[in-house]
Amino acid sequence: MTKIKQILIRILRVFFISLFFGVIVTLLVPYLSDSCNKNSEIKKFDVIIVLGSPAEENCEPGSILKDRITKGIELLKLGIGKKILFTGSSVRNNCAEAKVMEAYAISKGVSKNHILTEVRAENTFQNAYYSVKQMKKLNFKSAAIVTSEPHIKRACAVFSKFDIEYSMFPSENPSNISRLQLLLWKFGERMILTHHIIFGHSG
Repeated sequence: MTKIKQILIRILRVFFISLFFGVIVTLLVPYLSDSCNKNSEIKKFDVIIVLGSPAEENCEPGSILKDRITKGIELLKLGIGKKILFTGSSVRNNCAEAKVMEAYAISKGVSKNHILTEVRAENTFQNAYYSVKQMKKLNFKSAAIVTSEPHIKRACAVFSKFDIEYSMFPSENPSNISRLQLLLWKFGERMILTHHIIFGHSG
């Protein structure tokens, strides 16, 4: 019984030491990375890119998605960009995020002539890849990127891999989430970003 107890203590000790260093790495690596030093200082952009987030089961935008669309519309009305590009596939259900965003934007008075959609992206890297691909076809060279504030640094790191001028514009954090939920969201984003920095981005 004593040997079993000693083994359990050693396992717990290794676990907590690993957890401690894992947390330290997750907190420090994103700050030590310079992957977001490519932000553009230009004031006008060819396009505003709004990154997707899973829609509700009834294909209505959830609070996160609404906040991102609202920010995109705000920038469009301010003349920050000529067009607004919604990017996102149907990842968790049958609702294509880009199409959900398009419908919501139109319901808020945005002309369909100002809207572009990209419906293949299933993650942040693909958001960037397919959006930039569409930009190249239209001879667009600059983009205002809209996403949620906790997601900004990771999205910035992804877009830095592509040859465009860009700046990040955070949307408001949803009012219906608690401080703990927001904290966990931010920590989760840092964990993913840390993984990307160490192991690279994947499609």
